[in-house]
Amino acid sequence: MKKTLCLIIIVLMTFTNVFAQGGMEATKESKPVMLTVWDSNAGIEGVVNKFNEKMESEGRNVRAKFELIPYDQQVPKFIASLNAKTAPDIYSLDVVQYPYFISIGAFTDITDVYESMPYKNSLPKGMLPVGSKDGRVYALPYELDLSSIIYNKDMFRDAGLDPENPPQTWDEFTIACRALTKDLDGDGVTDQWAFAEVGNSGGGYMFWFMPWIWGNNGRMFDDSGNLVLNSPEVKETLQYWYDLIYKEKVVIKTSINWGSGDRYNAFVARKIAMYLGGNFNISSLQTDAPDMDFGVCLIPRNRGQNASFAGGNMIGITSQSKNVPEAKEFLKFAFSEDVLVETYAPNLALVPRADLYDNKYYKAIPQMSIFADILAASRTPVSLKYNLIYEPVLYYFQGALLDKIPVNKAVEECATEINRLIK
Repeated sequence: MKKTLCLIIIVLMTFTNVFAQGGMEATKESKPVMLTVWDSNAGIEGVVNKFNEKMESEGRNVRAKFELIPYDQQVPKFIASLNAKTAPDIYSLDVVQYPYFISIGAFTDITDVYESMPYKNSLPKGMLPVGSKDGRVYALPYELDLSSIIYNKDMFRDAGLDPENPPQTWDEFTIACRALTKDLDGDGVTDQWAFAEVGNSGGGYMFWFMPWIWGNNGRMFDDSGNLVLNSPEVKETLQYWYDLIYKEKVVIKTSINWGSGDRYNAFVARKIAMYLGGNFNISSLQTDAPDMDFGVCLIPRNRGQNASFAGGNMIGITSQSKNVPEAKEFLKFAFSEDVLVETYAPNLALVPRADLYDNKYYKAIPQMSIFADILAASRTPVSLKYNLIYEPVLYYFQGALLDKIPVNKAVEECATEINRLIK
C-alpha cells in the first residue's frame, strides 16, 4: 500500500512538473521581446519586416513593430513619450534634433555597435559629430538627403558649355550663369534664367545656402555648437548671391519669394537651367521630365571645399529601452548590405554606407553616380537649438536678397537675433 501511494505521488509530481514547465514555456512564448521602432520615413518598415522574417526563421523570440511618426510630430511626440516613460526602443529622427536629445540623456551609448561595424569608415564623417558627445556615439546616419545642384545638360550644350564638366567654383558658376541666361525671342525680356535661389524657406537656407558658406570657409556654428555666423566669410557668401541677382542679373528675382515647389516647377518647365535640389528629386524628374537630359553636381566652392548639407535621419536606441541587446542587434541588421540595398536603393533613396553605392539600382541611373562624392563632402551643423534659427535666417537673408536690408547688416543682425534666441 505504501509503495503504491508513493508511486502515485511520484507520478503526480512528475506530471505537475511537466505541466508547470509547459505553462512557463507557453507564457514565455506568448511574451516575445517586442522592439518598437519609430520613424518619419515609411521605408524603414521594410527593414522591420525583414528583421522579423529573420527572427522567425531562426526560431528567435524577438520581433519589431513599426510606427510612422509624421515629420511635424517627431519632436513633440518624442518629448511627450520621454515624459510618460513610453519612449520607443529605436528612433530614426531628423538628424538636426540629436544634439539636444543627446544632451538631455534621451539616447543610449552605442559606441560598441559603431566600433564593431567593419564598414564604419564608410559612414558619412560629416554627420557623425551630430550623433556623438564627449567621444561617445549615440546615433548613426541612416536615411539621407543631400543638397546638390541639378542642371539641364541640353541648356548647357546650347550655351556652349560642357555638360559633363559643370561649374565647381564660384568663378566658373558665374561664367556659366552668364551663358545660360538668355532672351530667347529677342524681345528684350529674359526668358531663360540660369538659376533660382532658395526662396521663402528658413530650412531651405540651411539646406541649400549653408553649403555655399562652407565652400567659402565660413560656418554658422563651430564644432561645439557656438554661433560664428557674423564673419567676413558669411557676409561674402550672401553678397555673392545678392550680386547674382542685381549685378549679374542671372537669377530670376521673383524666385526669392518662391517655395521649393515653384523652383522645381520652373526647372521642369525649362525656365531655369540650374536647380538647387537633391537626391530626392531624381525619381520625380524621371516622371515629370522624362525627356530631359539632366545632371547632378556638387554646390560650387570659393575658398573652401565643395560641400553638401547632410539632412535626413539618424538612428539610435533611446535611453528608456528595456531591450537594449535586442535593439543593438536590430541596428546591426539595419546597416547590413542586403537590407540597405534591397530596402532603399530600388526607390533611389540614399543608403548611409559609401561602400554600397556601386549597386545595381544606382548604376542603372547615371545621375546617382555623383552622390557617393556628395556624401563624402556632406556635413551637418551641430546646434542644441537648431529649430530656433529658422525664422531669423529667413527674415534677414531673404530681406537682404530682396534688397530691403544691406547684406552686412543682415548678417550682423541675424547673428544677434539667433544669439538672443539660443541663450
